[in-house]
Amino acid sequence: MTRDITVGQFLPGQSLLHRLDPRTKIVLTLVFIIQVFVSKSALSLCFLIVLLGVLIACSHVPAKKVFRAVRPMIPVIIFTALINIFYVSGNPVFHYSFIRITDQGLFIGFTLFVRLTALIAGCSLITYTTSLNQLAAGLEQLLAPLKRFHFPVNELSMTLSITLRFLPTIAEELDRIIDAQKARGADLSSANLYKKVHAYFPIILPLFMSAFRRAFELTNAIECRCYQGGIGRTKMNVLRLSRLDYQAIVFFCVAFGLSIAFNLYFPTFF
Repeated sequence: MTRDITVGQFLPGQSLLHRLDPRTKIVLTLVFIIQVFVSKSALSLCFLIVLLGVLIACSHVPAKKVFRAVRPMIPVIIFTALINIFYVSGNPVFHYSFIRITDQGLFIGFTLFVRLTALIAGCSLITYTTSLNQLAAGLEQLLAPLKRFHFPVNELSMTLSITLRFLPTIAEELDRIIDAQKARGADLSSANLYKKVHAYFPIILPLFMSAFRRAFELTNAIECRCYQGGIGRTKMNVLRLSRLDYQAIVFFCVAFGLSIAFNLYFPTFF
């Protein structure tokens, strides 16, 4: 299970994506997410998938590891795609009793599956190529203008950093609890759904107790250090956009411009 938790895992390297400023990666990732969901052209969606492949190649992160982030979300993706397959109107392809599948439903379900897969894989790149400290610093500086409205920017960035940092730790704790329960004779592989759900109750309680204990210890550590957010704090490493960042911004502006052009000048999905 720990192998499937990719959020918060950073792979050090010297690739093009590793050397980009975290603010650049955060903004471009958000734009990529928007482009994936607003793409109405088959050519535009294919172009974005090719772009994702180029980014994976530039990151020097194995594609198998990138798409491992999709594995825990496969049931949700499949369920969402199936809803569209059975409930979207169109020319019927299969009809039996209350089950009705249309060609438009199949097409929309498939494109939705592709969209969600590309979305999760693209988002996993930013955590693989950006350390949590850099990610928090980039988010803090991007949201810095909100400080004028008394928005807790520093607290938000620290909370995000701590959350991402402890996800792999909680996954490891879950593995240890499962192994301990199996050693006590817990049957977690039962085919009976009721028994399987009932067997997981002794796992959920220790996991929550462990998470609350870690949160309590972390809260005490923060209070003992008199943490006051960003008041009077300075930065050891100040983020500055480099020439590579400007080149990446220009490249992505051109790429997303082409994606918009494909949406405007080529046939749409619907």
